[in-house]
Amino acid sequence: MKVFSLLVALMALSSLGGNGNGSMNLREKAIDTNRPNGWYYITSGKQDSLSAEPIVTTKDFASISLDSSLNERTGEMIYQIVGRVNEQSIEVWADATERSIGKHIGFVCNNKVVCNPRVNARIPNGYFAISGKEAEFKTLYRQVQEDIRNEEIASEHKKAWEEARKVRESITDSTFLKTKRPMSDDAIGPYNYHTGLMEDRAYNQTVYVIAIDRAKKFLSVENNQLVLNLKSGAEINIAEDLFQYIVGLFNDWNKWVKEGRCKIVKNEEGYYDIETIRQKRNN
Repeated sequence: MKVFSLLVALMALSSLGGNGNGSMNLREKAIDTNRPNGWYYITSGKQDSLSAEPIVTTKDFASISLDSSLNERTGEMIYQIVGRVNEQSIEVWADATERSIGKHIGFVCNNKVVCNPRVNARIPNGYFAISGKEAEFKTLYRQVQEDIRNEEIASEHKKAWEEARKVRESITDSTFLKTKRPMSDDAIGPYNYHTGLMEDRAYNQTVYVIAIDRAKKFLSVENNQLVLNLKSGAEINIAEDLFQYIVGLFNDWNKWVKEGRCKIVKNEEGYYDIETIRQKRNN
């Protein structure tokens, strides 16, 4: 079924690589205004008359693959990017292709019109293809892949923080606080530096901040140093590894106070905290 759907999609878009009707060269078809990468209506039959808004952008793509073949007649390599829009955009793509039957649509990447295939039929399953003779299609493929990956990361980050906000709203003073994996710098880092994904970090950061607030209630000051009047995490209903990490944080705070980088203050709730001391610049 997938192969059949793909063949239907390829038959529904013709002149993908350009011909006498509209030869497309990556260097020749730059456009004047910045546009998101994606598919556009060609509004007046001219190759450079694109709709102001895209039909779909690369952020709406679910996947792509790159194929190539040798044109035995000319000896040129023909490159083709085959892809599919995500589930949320399938109907939009289908309606747009139906609306464009007998007309051309254009694919834009980095403010260049890459191709302008003629639409021959409605494409109901979200498939599309971008073809050309330029070796730059390899670069184009990497760019679109990066767009898709960046959108996946952005979507994952948004979902992670939405879930973390729900967790924060559900936590009460009696809730036992524990991170989803052993507490460490990486567990509360901004994201996985290898994949770019949040994973459990939004949750861990949320729990960590709430745990710090609990611990601050037990801080006192002696000789201009913070003293934590707790012996274990169990006393404030938090995991021991989380408690020890916070102890290390307060030790760092005391070090920064001694070095003159920070000063001890009281926050709006009346608990002790630190504040950075602005250093004077030497003229």
